[in-house]
Amino acid sequence: MQGKTYSQEEMKAFTARFKDLVPSKKSFNEQSVGIPGEAYELIAAQSVYSVMAPEGNTRKAAKPAVVGVPGLEVAIAVCPPGQGPALHDHQRTVETFMCLSGRYEIIWGNNGEESIILEPFDLISIPPGVYRRFRNASDDHDAKLLVLVQGSIKDTFGDVAFDPKIAQEVDRRWGPEVVKNFKNIGITFGE
Repeated sequence: MQGKTYSQEEMKAFTARFKDLVPSKKSFNEQSVGIPGEAYELIAAQSVYSVMAPEGNTRKAAKPAVVGVPGLEVAIAVCPPGQGPALHDHQRTVETFMCLSGRYEIIWGNNGEESIILEPFDLISIPPGVYRRFRNASDDHDAKLLVLVQGSIKDTFGDVAFDPKIAQEVDRRWGPEVVKNFKNIGITFGE
């Protein structure tokens, strides 16, 4: 039986090395997407590393280490104690979390009224349409969380909605153009 053969060099296109990844916030600061890194941090984990995403992914500023199949994004979130993204929902995609290090509190519900603590290698999958957030529940160190977003290719690029109050804060601090630029990458505010 014969399969495809790839050289070491060819397999580099299918390999992600965490030490070589650039977090999204830094990418926003370095690229001209029109969203200051500090504005992005209002809605996201302090550092989000795009490990794998399909071609044309607009939600992340950082180019993924591996261009993968349509319908699956893989990222690693790194948060200091107590930090994590704002409450949001994925309207048509499933978001799955696996704690890699430390402890993460996964919070859900329209007002964040429910939660569970994940220890290393625990996993929870949040269905579409459920408001959710996560935060590092460790006492004294940064922690890593594996994040998988699954759905059809058209759904993975524009189905995240945050509270309209965040848009008001972004508008107040950085202006309406930054709110528009968030929408350009598929992030909306309660619409």
